[in-house]
Amino acid sequence: MIDAADPHTADALASLYDAGALRVPPWMAVTTALASVRPDGLGATIDWLVAHRAELERAYADGGAAPLAVAALPPGMQYQPELGYLDRARDDHALRARYLFADLVGQKSFSQAAIYAITGKELGPRHAELLDAFATANLLLDRRAWPMAVTRRVAARGGGVGAAAMAGVAMMGSEVVAGAAAADCARFLERCRAAVAAGRTVADVVAEVLARREKVRGFGRPAVGPDERVPVIEDLLRRYGRAELPYVTLLRAADAAFAAAKGLRSTAAAWAAAILLDFDMTAAQVHAVSNHWVMAAVFAQAVYADERGVIEPAAVARSAAPARPPARAHGGGGEMSKCATNQRLMSTVSEK
Repeated sequence: MIDAADPHTADALASLYDAGALRVPPWMAVTTALASVRPDGLGATIDWLVAHRAELERAYADGGAAPLAVAALPPGMQYQPELGYLDRARDDHALRARYLFADLVGQKSFSQAAIYAITGKELGPRHAELLDAFATANLLLDRRAWPMAVTRRVAARGGGVGAAAMAGVAMMGSEVVAGAAAADCARFLERCRAAVAAGRTVADVVAEVLARREKVRGFGRPAVGPDERVPVIEDLLRRYGRAELPYVTLLRAADAAFAAAKGLRSTAAAWAAAILLDFDMTAAQVHAVSNHWVMAAVFAQAVYADERGVIEPAAVARSAAPARPPARAHGGGGEMSKCATNQRLMSTVSEK
């Protein structure tokens, strides 16, 4: 039985127990514990691990030694109604107010079901189609993007898809990328809407933000330049009849004000915020849905690097030469080594 005076530490130990039960690699198991306690700073993190080493090791070992059982949560985390559960009497899974097999399978797309699970909102086919198109426009796999780079480093050196994806998702903890940036902009747009309702203008709010030197995510893209997705997104909104809705309209006014004052233009994160707010989502839901979309790119990067490993120096030199157009659009290859425990050399061959 796990007993700790501090509920965060108790949660950390409980997660380590579960990780031990599932034989999660110890270093990965530690991240589940740290997510509950969240120490300030790297030094504080190391200090906490050292101070609790015996408890952490014991919880992990106890989980591994116990008979496998379902996970347990404290009463305060057992909600009514519950988000989802196995209803054995029906041999179906409850999901909010629906049942997975009876109400969703074969009747709703995965996107509709996922957004319903995350937000509780049931989107019609056309609205789901718009969000699918928006997500597709954001399926960016450029290796220079921070989550993509970290994912590739881990996978290319044999870390495996799971570890690589975990590393990439950790980078999404930054406030400047993915769902966190969209959520921050969502809160800003809600602030703008309240100001307009009180008789002020969006330009007034932007001027106030700049005067106070506040950070608002979703405007400006210093490392890359203007966001090439924005014209595509605006075209989608026109095609689906959602170009003049309240938050999209507020975003255009904010975009104009930031551009006039500082030369900053809106990014896809800001448009995600506005579009999802116009579906009556909360900032937390904007955060989650946005990261749900990005997860596909993280796993794609993990698999791609896992399959290719680290390019051998000779192959790197050859790749610097002008490339011959491939026989097929998806062709390509070259000798590579996959950095795994046995350091086997592998090669890939171009499709001819």
